[in-house]
Amino acid sequence: MQSSADTPRTLGGLLAAAADRWPARTAVEQDGVRLDFADLHRQTERAAARLAAAGAGPAVLLFDNTPDCVVAFLAAARAGVRLVPAEPDATLTQLEGLATEAEAPVLIGRSERLIALDAAGRWRGPVMETDGLPQVGPAGRPAPPEPDGNAPFLHQFSSGSTGAPKAAVHTQHNLVRGSLIYRASFGYGPEDTVLAAVPLLHSFGMVAGLVTSLLTGARLVVLGRFTPGRLLGELRRTGATVLVATPLACDLLVRSAGAAAPAGPLALRLCLSSGAALQPATAERFADRFGTGISEVYGCTEAGIIASRQPESDAAPAPAGEVGRPAPGVEVRLVDKADADVAPGDEGLLLVRTPAMFLGYLDRPGATAEVLREGWYRTGDLARLDDAGRLHLIGREDTFVNVGGKKVNPTQVEQVLLGHPLLAEAVVWGEDLPEGGQRVRATVVATGPLTAAELGAWCREWLQPYQVPGGVEFVAALPKSSSGKIRRAEVAAAGVRSRTRHQGERRP
Repeated sequence: MQSSADTPRTLGGLLAAAADRWPARTAVEQDGVRLDFADLHRQTERAAARLAAAGAGPAVLLFDNTPDCVVAFLAAARAGVRLVPAEPDATLTQLEGLATEAEAPVLIGRSERLIALDAAGRWRGPVMETDGLPQVGPAGRPAPPEPDGNAPFLHQFSSGSTGAPKAAVHTQHNLVRGSLIYRASFGYGPEDTVLAAVPLLHSFGMVAGLVTSLLTGARLVVLGRFTPGRLLGELRRTGATVLVATPLACDLLVRSAGAAAPAGPLALRLCLSSGAALQPATAERFADRFGTGISEVYGCTEAGIIASRQPESDAAPAPAGEVGRPAPGVEVRLVDKADADVAPGDEGLLLVRTPAMFLGYLDRPGATAEVLREGWYRTGDLARLDDAGRLHLIGREDTFVNVGGKKVNPTQVEQVLLGHPLLAEAVVWGEDLPEGGQRVRATVVATGPLTAAELGAWCREWLQPYQVPGGVEFVAALPKSSSGKIRRAEVAAAGVRSRTRHQGERRP
């Protein structure tokens, strides 16, 4: 097995090594359409040569979960092109915003999506179709020399779940080191089939799904558009041994499997979940239905994987907020407001140093300096370490609600709300009051008849009066990123607009 020392520093190097070791093994597959490692390598080299021949500079990739988009992503890496992975359904206005901040004039995407955007007529720079990228370039031009693995490569925008998204700059070597952590933590190997039910354009899917499969020779199956029934069908059809998913996908999968006719056990040995907090009830139902526990992964766009919790067959589900032990090579510190280390067992602001740390935010030195100090990344999460070295997340440093001088932790209130049998999702936030201070508000998704008064009564059984939401808004769904993370800032903004509108309606 490759050691960390002799592992290539670039994605092109990983792919070349995989094509040499496992040429006929399936590398990536969707709906039964397969590329083996030799095919993937050959198509990537051709696409990289075309990008280089066209003089392609920084680019935006409409990154669908498809083999041709995987080729385009790897070709950009192979050609040393700076890349912005973008949501495939993004509007032209949104894409232009990414291109302006990232200085990325080239747009790459699937032909049908480029046509729908009228990109050829409206995009201010070159447009290239993923479908045709692997075609042989002029005079069979070879791929360019291998780029520097430590040079800036990826402009990966954060989810923006708590505010405006920023572009975290990563090198190819960052991604490779992230894959080494996943291999060490979860034992990926060439005998595995990895089913990615999350977008490859985000950090979790990109590293846990794509890059780690390249490193280890695992077969990667990409789901494309998500439905619970389709996910269950692909798990059965492909014999997947590793599932990369979100907590919501895991919950919906259990419900779908419960409604489907029995079809024998799955081959699944490992389920990785990230993107949102994993509720203990979801973990318990998943283990009962499939005989495999969920391994929760805690990480972020800037630092990669930070910690993971691997389920123990003889143990009860972990309490909400516990995300396991730091991943291999990851250092953690808990500090107070003066940046002094807190006493063992006490709560503090979580700082991390990881092998996959980003270089900084694109063109935002001030924002970079705020979070990256002396090699330590300030996550913004409050946490504590227990006696066994397990990390427990308490809440976000910047989301506590100030109620009459008393601080309310939204995470604690959300956990109480989600304990109600008729609630599926909840976001708690602070509403600014005209006279100063805040009050606790909640936006929730119910699965049955439920009133705000009933939820208030439920909360009063578990919370102090000042912690109980003073207003509850029921919605059909919460806004989420494609990785399944709730856009909390958007929820709060919508709640404020709704409150203002209703106040206006009551005016005489």
